[in-house]
Amino acid sequence: SLNDLLDNRKQRILNTIRNSEELRKGAIEQLERARARLRKVEMEADEYRMNGYSEIEREKQNLINATSNSLEQLENYKNETLQFEQQRVIN
Repeated sequence: SLNDLLDNRKQRILNTIRNSEELRKGAIEQLERARARLRKVEMEADEYRMNGYSEIEREKQNLINATSNSLEQLENYKNETLQFEQQRVIN
């Protein structure tokens, strides 16, 4: 009968709406999980970047210190050599 057809049609429409609601909820949950993963990865990337910069700064400072020490040693060596030469000239 027409009533049965209409009831069936109404039932199918309600089922379709229910299914699409469930799909929508699932999609939203997936999106939230993806956003959370993205935030985590972004934080890790920032941390990695900061650690990288810190490492570079440390290396730069070590290089500056090593160069400074080398220059100081060269200066001392030069002065010792000059003193030695002056002593030789005097003697």
